[in-house]
Amino acid sequence: MGTKNMSSSSGTGTALMVALLVSGLFAGCFGETVEEVDEPPVLEGSIPGTVALGELYDLEVEIMDESLGSVIVNVEVNDLPVDTVFRTQDYYMGGERKFVVIGTSDLGVGTHKIHISAEDSSGQQTTWMALITITDEIQETDDDESEEIVEEDTQENNETTEEPVENETTEEPVENETTEEPVENETTEEPAETLEEWWSRILLCSEGGGPMVDDYNTTEEDDWRCEVEFLIDSENITIHANGLPNHDFHSGPGCCASEQTANYTIPLEPTNDTGCNPIVSTGGCTMAPERGAVAFAVNGVAIYGPEDGPGGDAVAGQEGAYEEDRQEVWLGLCHGHSGPGGEYHYHADGNCMHWHAESNQTWSDYSMGSSRSLSEHSPIVGFAFDGYPIYGFVGWDENQSSTEMTSSYRLKENKTGYNGIDDYEYVAGMGNLDSCNGHYGVTPDYPHGTYHYHTTWVNGEGGIGFPYFINCYRGEYISADGDDPCAGHGETWGPGIGPPPDGCDSGPPPGQMGASRGLAGWVGDLSAPPEGAIFSISIALALFIIASSRVRGEASCEAARGLAGTAGECRPNPV
Repeated sequence: MGTKNMSSSSGTGTALMVALLVSGLFAGCFGETVEEVDEPPVLEGSIPGTVALGELYDLEVEIMDESLGSVIVNVEVNDLPVDTVFRTQDYYMGGERKFVVIGTSDLGVGTHKIHISAEDSSGQQTTWMALITITDEIQETDDDESEEIVEEDTQENNETTEEPVENETTEEPVENETTEEPVENETTEEPAETLEEWWSRILLCSEGGGPMVDDYNTTEEDDWRCEVEFLIDSENITIHANGLPNHDFHSGPGCCASEQTANYTIPLEPTNDTGCNPIVSTGGCTMAPERGAVAFAVNGVAIYGPEDGPGGDAVAGQEGAYEEDRQEVWLGLCHGHSGPGGEYHYHADGNCMHWHAESNQTWSDYSMGSSRSLSEHSPIVGFAFDGYPIYGFVGWDENQSSTEMTSSYRLKENKTGYNGIDDYEYVAGMGNLDSCNGHYGVTPDYPHGTYHYHTTWVNGEGGIGFPYFINCYRGEYISADGDDPCAGHGETWGPGIGPPPDGCDSGPPPGQMGASRGLAGWVGDLSAPPEGAIFSISIALALFIIASSRVRGEASCEAARGLAGTAGECRPNPV
């Protein structure tokens, strides 16, 4: 018996050793054959929001690309083309950096728009835009100096007869008030908003809670109130919320909503995921969870992806694209409802959090059309877990004109959304937004520009606006569930709710142990597999390790399908 156990342990150890050696060998070979991805150009630069006249003579924005020499750059100042000037800088280890230089010495007092576009040899284009405000503080100083000179000349040339006039001039109170004008001091200090003040302004329900609201699925007045608090450290902000909205709502079939203990932590300064290029596809990007929270709203409510318990696109089903026959699902006011555990959440829209009823209106009078037809940029409705903001339907195009943002996803041919995310395809450039449902640009809250997402209701072809909030993360992702992809059992998936996320075991029937081991069962078993199977298992384990480390979700489309992919039977406008 002792000899047999020792032999079994030795066989298992041999299998693991061979697996590691083979996986290392294959991983090395695969690493050598990976082709370099042709990324679009990158433009990076930051400028001060407000400067005094004459303080800033030029701006520099760095351009990066695999082939800098082939990138075509165009610069516009206040929508007028200007000559493109470059500055290069040698790296200490070889190579060079390249900067676009924009002269600003000729710009006068006021707000100016700087716009740069860069296109590489593959036709991939990147734009960068920022606003700069120039004040006339220095001009006022020059006026003071000229007044002093005039006074000296007056004293030298008029000793007696005009002396009283001279005294009046030198002591004129109006001029003293001009140089110390308090209004101008307030103007120059206005941009100095502290970080805490900025977040207090953006987050709703953060000061004394929100208004009393009602759940329309209950028979009594509920008097729910949203509550949001936040804590800022050196790198992150943590949001504490009770998960209730600041507007009336429908709990839906999952009635009824209840207070939650929600905590969300995001970086104060998001960092782009260098492996993610959402303009091309979602390949290399961290995908938003198919079920459960993908972001949080500024009123503390959870933002979910499109799919609900049965696995279909809950929004498409609500709008009549297909009939949900697996489980009762419907969305209420603002396209939200509550799920198991009482967590109220949005699947689309969410803009009603910023809607204000007229004197003769109630929350039931809210219309999504009022949020889609704004003449100005929509406010922030939430933040994704990578830290980038989510704005409402209306954003700014490259000319800073307000327009409704459209997604670049459409239904695949003969699909309805019944199968959820799998029924959609990404077509680059079809809408305003990329595969994550965002883009880079200037916003009212980020005058120097930032990557940001938008809520969407239509795509570039007029069909339904999947994914409604986000589909992947442009920035480095911070999981709301401690990086556990199988979190949410009993709330977002499980018996009577829906299937588990990919790669998550649905679990054995209640009261039973799992009977299926698969390959992983052999590794943890103290009894060795048959001797003849050691080498085969080693190779299989090695390939499994390699594959599991390289698999990434991707949703891309190379060929156009015409208009067949539009949501033909889906009602883009809710009724």
